[in-house]
Amino acid sequence: MPFSSFGNRSAYPKQILTLLWRSTIFVLGLNRDPSCRKAKSPDLVCTIAWDTTLIMSDSALRQRKSKRIMQKQTEVKADWISALPDSVLCHILSYLPTKNAVATSLLARRWKLVWTSLQKLYFDDRQSRRLPGMMGDPMPGFEEFVETVLTGTYPTNITTFFVHCSRPVDLSSFHLWVCSAVRRNAREIELYLDQNHRVELPEELYTSVSVEVLKLMSDFVIKVPAGGTSFPNVKILSVQLESPENSLTEKLFCSCPALEELSIQAYLNDEGPTTKFVISSSTLKRCTLWVATEGEMFTQAEYKVRITAPSLERLHIMSDIFGKFVVHDLNSLTDVILDIVYGEWSRVDPNRAIQLLQRLNNTKNLTVSYGVLCALDHAYHIWFPALSHLQHLEVAVGAIGWAVLPVILSSSQNLQSLILRKQSRFEVTEEQFGWIEGDIVPNCLLQHVKKIEIKGVEGDDDELILVDYLLKYSSVLEVMVICFKGSVSKQERRDIGRSILQVQRASNRCKLELV
Repeated sequence: MPFSSFGNRSAYPKQILTLLWRSTIFVLGLNRDPSCRKAKSPDLVCTIAWDTTLIMSDSALRQRKSKRIMQKQTEVKADWISALPDSVLCHILSYLPTKNAVATSLLARRWKLVWTSLQKLYFDDRQSRRLPGMMGDPMPGFEEFVETVLTGTYPTNITTFFVHCSRPVDLSSFHLWVCSAVRRNAREIELYLDQNHRVELPEELYTSVSVEVLKLMSDFVIKVPAGGTSFPNVKILSVQLESPENSLTEKLFCSCPALEELSIQAYLNDEGPTTKFVISSSTLKRCTLWVATEGEMFTQAEYKVRITAPSLERLHIMSDIFGKFVVHDLNSLTDVILDIVYGEWSRVDPNRAIQLLQRLNNTKNLTVSYGVLCALDHAYHIWFPALSHLQHLEVAVGAIGWAVLPVILSSSQNLQSLILRKQSRFEVTEEQFGWIEGDIVPNCLLQHVKKIEIKGVEGDDDELILVDYLLKYSSVLEVMVICFKGSVSKQERRDIGRSILQVQRASNRCKLELV
């Protein structure tokens, strides 16, 4: 059997029957795939109905502890599953890891070759029951299993090819696996390879016209072809880069003509030149940039990002440091999440936060981390951009940031929804923490804000002052949600709720929700 060298064969039948039964119930009972529905014949429906009657009878027979009838029940289940067409059986097996799908060939003669028509192939050496002797040794039987499945399956087209190698593998074999998937017109490819050095991707992958989803979950050597075009039909691209060279980061994200979703995980070291990310695409709609550094808070690393994406709708930035951002033509942008670390120790100019907000001022939904708020708090005194398109704002506030919060609200004249997350990393004093009332009430509170949510409430006086202010001036407010911290007892929550109910409200329609 093709799987005999990759697991404990004797344990398969019972496990596979269980997995197969659960997958079948899911596909036939919950799946809404049209092709699956078409595969159900009238005879099959009658068989399923007959099986349901037997299950109901089984409930009574079980009370009499009749082992013989229960055995017949199991046989009937196996019979009607085996009676399904091959196309439906393959669809069911696609919800199982390939290792388990292949193991169904042990169940009966009917199942011996069903797995050979699989179109979704998942290979993960972490599923092996046979552990290698040393940490650096290959996983026993894994390579042979992959090669057996690739040579034993017959579809000329496969939809998904997933490979996760947590142990070293023969690189020539790995290249053959990927090339095999490309030649069989795989639409989705995900690769992870844990090696001591970077591994080059097969050249066929760069020019494949079938691949639409490409996820490179470890640091591969990526070479942008001389022609300037890579992965011509890839719509979703995920890459992981460790200390990347600018020759890659300045070219790769401009060379994918069909790209719609981009995810970058970059690890930077403290040494070397400034890393430059250039993202230029007329088709890009969603972009996630995650940057981590070796030194974290006290890092010496630096990076710059230039984005030109007229179709970009969603931008998510997570970073240990505040890079320098230059963006152009983000006219379609609606959702922005800025989760960037900044503190008193930071070497970075806090004005970068102001400049970034100015370039993202078309967004309708904005989420700002505590680090970004700290940077804004250090820089807002000189100038602050207008956020006239902003409708939803979520902000994390802590020991720093209360002074700039009224400024943000005043700049967001059309704001309709506000979420405040109380967050404090450091010991704070009364002078540091708490709402600071300005001379002018923000116009958004008077005319537009309909929902306010405050998270992490503990019942402190500064929180009640904030709630009092927001209820007092939010003239069109419809609901205020108070989300307590987990450590707040039920009695404390009731006491806080009674205190808030006594606060005068500008809006008669305002409802109070305590969570």
